[in-house]
Amino acid sequence: MSKINQIQNELLRLDGGAFQKLADAYLYKRGYDRINPLGSVIGADKVRQGTPDTLVVLPNGKYVFAEYTTQKEGVPNKFKKDLNKCFDESKTGISVEKIQEIVLCHTSMLSPDEEDLLRDECQKRGVNLNIFGIGPISYDLYQKYPGIAREQLGVEVDTGQIVDVDEFVNAYNKKAATPINTTFHFREKELEEILQGLEKSNLVIVSGKAGVGKSRLALESCKQFLENHPEYQVKCIFIRVANIFEDIRVYFSEPGCHLIFVDDANRVNSFDYFIDLLHNQREDQKIKVIATVRDYAFEKIQKLSCSYKNLTEVELNFLDENQIKQILMDEYEIINPLYLSRIADIAQGNPRLAIMAALLAKQENRLDSIKNVSNLYDEYYSSIRRDLHELGDENLLKAAGIVAFFRTVDRSDENMMKAIETAFAISQEVFWKAVRQLHENELLDMYENESVRVSDQVLATYLFYLTFFKDRLLNFATLLNHFFPQLQYQLVDALNPVLNTFDSQRIIKVMRPHVNQAWEIYKNAGDEKNLMHFIQVFWFLKKTDILVYVHNCISAMEAESVDLSKLDIKIVHVKISCKWAISTPFILANLWLIGNFSQDLKRCTL
Repeated sequence: MSKINQIQNELLRLDGGAFQKLADAYLYKRGYDRINPLGSVIGADKVRQGTPDTLVVLPNGKYVFAEYTTQKEGVPNKFKKDLNKCFDESKTGISVEKIQEIVLCHTSMLSPDEEDLLRDECQKRGVNLNIFGIGPISYDLYQKYPGIAREQLGVEVDTGQIVDVDEFVNAYNKKAATPINTTFHFREKELEEILQGLEKSNLVIVSGKAGVGKSRLALESCKQFLENHPEYQVKCIFIRVANIFEDIRVYFSEPGCHLIFVDDANRVNSFDYFIDLLHNQREDQKIKVIATVRDYAFEKIQKLSCSYKNLTEVELNFLDENQIKQILMDEYEIINPLYLSRIADIAQGNPRLAIMAALLAKQENRLDSIKNVSNLYDEYYSSIRRDLHELGDENLLKAAGIVAFFRTVDRSDENMMKAIETAFAISQEVFWKAVRQLHENELLDMYENESVRVSDQVLATYLFYLTFFKDRLLNFATLLNHFFPQLQYQLVDALNPVLNTFDSQRIIKVMRPHVNQAWEIYKNAGDEKNLMHFIQVFWFLKKTDILVYVHNCISAMEAESVDLSKLDIKIVHVKISCKWAISTPFILANLWLIGNFSQDLKRCTL
């Protein structure tokens, strides 16, 4: 059975209440946006007495009346009675002069003569008439508004990846912990770059890190471009697993002007479909594409787009601390400087994370609610944890934690793969099977079945915390025993946001026994080089031991007699910033001096 037949059969099955809801949605899509469903029961597929069934207020102060029916017989007579009621001011409270248009929607067929008679009734009073029967409605649902067919008729016209802006916003907000339809802030310069790019080119690529606001900026760009070019229709690409080629063929085969917003182009299996669409647009078409892409995948999308020379690239950076604070004050009325500073510290320029923290702070109204934001992350990623739990394979979370530590895992790097297999006791086959599953669930981004990384930096921090410290599916000692000190800076990059974001005392409690054990191994082996690396990373866990170790090192130095009269002493001015003095213990300053002047110390009598 064809999709048109499916849609028409489902329309015929609707009762009056359900059809009225569908017809209201249909008219809304057609541009009747101020809908007042007088003849519909709110929250139920039931009808109630009302004239008209639906009232639309126009910007010019006039009105559109809409009347609906699912009758199979006697439809012309039914609509003639409806028109008489619409023109009866005693029933509507609105004079005929204020009625600009009447819309009739039905699920039957009217002959041309029957439609002409109804139009004559309206023309006598200077009112326009539009009639939408089962034919026009069904074809519009198939070609233009498949979301209505899917949601109200249960007919899957397409894969659901090409949607209108409002459908995209609703779907995005259901999936994400932070809404996308927020007030637009601080991106005026980038917005102007995009609008200029759309004017002079047909392809604009917006790149930046996850959470920086690419999607919000792209939506604002679409909105403002549409204000200047109302002839364009905007469609958004909401990526799912299914191939999108057939959807593109159906949606963009018709003449007209189309602006296509491809969100997270790095997740599109075949972004080149959209490049081909730009190359092959006909003379009766104008097609433009604005695509967002995460920074680490920008090069790939750039290569896919290189055949299309008429493009504009815009890079989006994180907001600064003052901008984050301004959003908190404007959007969430947070003015307490302690709250502002803590949320800005958590966000680190990421507006998405700032909004998450602000929502939690407003809900709890306690500063300590955002001291340890473990619960915030648990809530933000609750759907992810639920999905992983339902899949019932702990290797999925293990694989996610491993990727979160390495940031990127390359399948072609034999040394890396052997190290992972040995250290975490997970075979390469099991690891990559888990990675593919995580990619399908949108936790990881996988490229050409070869390299993988966490799709979101905030998510990477959470997964590292979850696997190594909260659920402890992976042993922190593994990182010390197999990857320290060669991956010292990678470990620091993973630990710093975790210690800053979550319960640092709980994390330290997990790390301490493993750090103590490693310290003793290095010290007993006389491994001074690795001890110094160890001190640089874990000084906050071994302050007393470090002082004792340094004291013993100095005490073990052999004293030499020096003629002080021949000693050339140079004055060195050392400037230490407040931040350094606060964040780094005095012991490290001493260690730095010892490391630089150890040779002089050996020659001096202390």
